[in-house]
Amino acid sequence: MNVRHIPGYLALAAALVTVPPTARAAAPAWTADAAQSTLSFVGTQQGEKFTGVIKRYKPSIRYSATDLATSSLDVSIDLTSIDTKSPDRDQALATDAWFDYKRYATATFRSVGALKASAGGATADADLTIRGKTKRIAFPFRFTVTGNTATLDAKVTLDRLDYGLGAGEWADDSVIGHKVDVIVHLVLHPGAN
Repeated sequence: MNVRHIPGYLALAAALVTVPPTARAAAPAWTADAAQSTLSFVGTQQGEKFTGVIKRYKPSIRYSATDLATSSLDVSIDLTSIDTKSPDRDQALATDAWFDYKRYATATFRSVGALKASAGGATADADLTIRGKTKRIAFPFRFTVTGNTATLDAKVTLDRLDYGLGAGEWADDSVIGHKVDVIVHLVLHPGAN
């Protein structure tokens, strides 16, 4: 090799090293149709089931079944919008023994890392933060696309004590059940909100 050409090879190598790789496009964004979507939970009080509906929440969804690496699920949840159809229960949930709306009016759900394919859909590892306490949970869901509309459906069971909800005199499982089923049904349209 001719020594005079070595600086040219070095310049080419340097250029290749400094050229940034082509940025990978993120999975497409989806916007929730608030009128058709629901975020709810089912608990038990003295052995009887009750349902609560969270009326205000803001999901930020990016999803493609063929691009799980750049798919993500993020939701900001306004806990003050909880409605269990019982004024007494709703007032109790606002207190510092439960959600403590004065200090923790918002909960957050954020997927962490790449989503994983699973039977019938996908699973996100996600950080759920309630009352300032964050727990990593597995969130399996089904994402179905029909024409220009998609649905995201999921059900996950949480332990309320993991988040300090209803501790102390409320901790007895026979009074208020420790396990709470959270049910998600989002109707989605293409595009960011």
